Amino acid sequence: MMADGFQCWTHSREMDLHGCLRPISKTVAWWTKFNLQGDYDFFQYSGAPGVIHSNSYTYFRDTQDTTFVGSVSEESGYTYFKADFNSNRFSIYKDIEGKTLSSDESITLRFMVTRVPETDTMDTLWQRYAEYYGTASTNPRHLTGWTSWYNYYERVTEADVTKSLQGFVDQKYPIDVFQIDDGYQTAVGDWLSVATDKFPSGMQSLANQIKQAGYIPGLWLAPYAVGFTSKIVKEHPDWLIKNPDGSLLVAGPNWGGFYALDMYHPEARDYLRHVFDTVLDNWGYRLIKLDFIFAAAMIPRLGKSRGEILWESVQLIDQLTRKRALILGSGVPLAATWNRFEYCRVSSDASPFWDHTVLRLSNVRERVATSNALTSTLHRWPMKHMFGVDPDVYFLRSNDNKLTPVERYTTCMINSIMGHLTLMSDDITQYDEKQHRLYASTFPKVQPEIQRMIPIGPNVFRADFTANERKYTMLVNLSPLPFTTDTLDDKFYFENQNVLIVAGTTETWIDAKQEKSITLKPHETRTFLHVTDRFAGSSGHLVPGWEIESWKDDKDTIHIGFRKGRKAHPFAIFLLMQPEEDLPTVFVDNEPVVVQEHKLPDSEIRLAKLSIE
Repeated sequence: MMADGFQCWTHSREMDLHGCLRPISKTVAWWTKFNLQGDYDFFQYSGAPGVIHSNSYTYFRDTQDTTFVGSVSEESGYTYFKADFNSNRFSIYKDIEGKTLSSDESITLRFMVTRVPETDTMDTLWQRYAEYYGTASTNPRHLTGWTSWYNYYERVTEADVTKSLQGFVDQKYPIDVFQIDDGYQTAVGDWLSVATDKFPSGMQSLANQIKQAGYIPGLWLAPYAVGFTSKIVKEHPDWLIKNPDGSLLVAGPNWGGFYALDMYHPEARDYLRHVFDTVLDNWGYRLIKLDFIFAAAMIPRLGKSRGEILWESVQLIDQLTRKRALILGSGVPLAATWNRFEYCRVSSDASPFWDHTVLRLSNVRERVATSNALTSTLHRWPMKHMFGVDPDVYFLRSNDNKLTPVERYTTCMINSIMGHLTLMSDDITQYDEKQHRLYASTFPKVQPEIQRMIPIGPNVFRADFTANERKYTMLVNLSPLPFTTDTLDDKFYFENQNVLIVAGTTETWIDAKQEKSITLKPHETRTFLHVTDRFAGSSGHLVPGWEIESWKDDKDTIHIGFRKGRKAHPFAIFLLMQPEEDLPTVFVDNEPVVVQEHKLPDSEIRLAKLSIE
């Protein structure tokens, strides 16, 4: 059963009949206030093995078929699907606490229920589900880019931003988005009060510099969050949400704690309108990341349920921004964003470490951790039918990073395959040669068609996808133990190995006649091209062959054309040759290239190699 979490940061995954969802530790909740980021305070977690719940939708998958159940009435309140495998009972819970109805009103709960054979993909189910939200034709643009948060955090300065920007210009990396995150403002909530000691040129100047570099300027805001030190607290306390006893409601622990803006207050709405108009029209930002949206709906009030308030908070954002920029949502229950935001986070924040053991054992489902983010990303990829998937960042750098080279590669690979928006925060001026090679191989952004993603062991997954009409399999081991599986479906595979750990060439081939199994190290990801025609692999891209846009084969002569947006770097393309076949003449982008025999040790398979400069 799929157990989708309360909001985008909440740990989400398939669980079997022994699965268990435990509530957050009371001690940790008291100490950290992380309970405010989830639904722990208003939904009862059973904590019993075999009792599982899921938000907004769920599905039950076995070897025969998949049954999908999804709410299409989230505007009235949060929907929970509950399964008790111990008693074989399935139930639906609607959080409508605080909802007031007049005598002639009613609430209608609507659901989509469908079943497909196991041979069908999740695409089939989500395409049907998307029709109810008006997003069936969604085809979000794939974007790459940089964000300041995961390197500089709140310490970020204008100098940090301009240094990083110049690094991308100098290295000629063809990214799309360059986004400034938290730290430019004097206080959370005071979005137009720029910290001039850190950003002396102002935010409009930076947006212009980013545009001149050829990138989309992006900016972070948390529209419903108001820090304790904000001028709003002193000057407009009536704009803030209050508890029933009249005290100001604390919406979260970040920045030492923050309050929530009351979106139903006319002056607060006018303030947000002014903020968006300034950021979009005056400053000129064309992607805005809107964070901590859950803060608008911490408690039911005004005769409305939490989910109803959250739904209307996203509606308000839609009304105020008016499609003047790309919207990236974060810190938000996901169903309310479907068909409203262009992009949305589907995971917790990633981190320069694998996991936080104390928070994991304390059942903090929203904890900041790379392993937590990857698990949710692997399971929520079908939401691409609702918005562009943001899996959060990956880290390739060596400095300020506890992730191993294996874990860095895994994060980069999963985010590239599963995500539409793939950002990073590294200072690329500090990259070594191997890090540059790996980062260069992510361009142009791959646009795969994912057929399926299934668990094949405890925290071990298999994703099958196509790109350029070629077949690939990605094997992911998020567990702390090695994992061995049978070789794949075809006879011959190519793998471009992790350049961060391999000395020398990264190209390798697997002949299923000779090798009967594949082993994954702890936290390792390996991706295989199924070799089914003359193209036998490439070291030019993270997904071998995606860098090639056209391939015209006249048997004796081959014409290859590269895609636009490629980062120029030396690499090799390999051809599968017949035993007695002469080496072909090859042109790449209409220029002849040298073709050489490439021998594999202890193999009858014959290859040719093209060296690309």
